[in-house]
Amino acid sequence: MSAAPRFGRVATGVAQKQLEALAQSTPGVVSAVLLSSDGFEVASLQVGSAGAARLAAMGSSLSAIGSAIAREAGIVECKRMIIESDSGVVIVMGIPDARPPLSLAVIAREDCVLGQLLWAAKNCCVTIARAFRE
Repeated sequence: MSAAPRFGRVATGVAQKQLEALAQSTPGVVSAVLLSSDGFEVASLQVGSAGAARLAAMGSSLSAIGSAIAREAGIVECKRMIIESDSGVVIVMGIPDARPPLSLAVIAREDCVLGQLLWAAKNCCVTIARAFRE
C-alpha cells in the first residue's frame, strides 16, 4: 500500500528523483524506500510493489524501535540504524524536521562503502525534507 496520495505530487516527485540520484551516485545501492511513520511507502526505487510495502512497514518498525531504545538510553533521538551482514547493509534514517514524520530505508550490496552510503543518504534526506516543507 502506498501513502503517496496523502502527499503533494511535487514533493513525492522530488523524493522519487532523489532516490534515483542516490542510486546513481552511490555504487552498491539496490533499493530505497521513503516511508511514513505509520509504515506506508511514499516513494520507492528498484523494489517490487510488494517488496516496497514490506520494506516500508519493517523500516517504520525499526525506526520506532530505534527511537524507543534512544529514549531509554537517554540519548534523546535515534537518527539512523545500520544493519550489516556479509551480504549487504540496510540503513534506516529519519528525515530531519519532516512533517509528517518520514524515514528513508536503503538496501545496499556488501561492496558498498558504508561511509559513502551514509553521506549520500543524509544528503538525500536533507533534500527530501526541504521538498516536504515547501
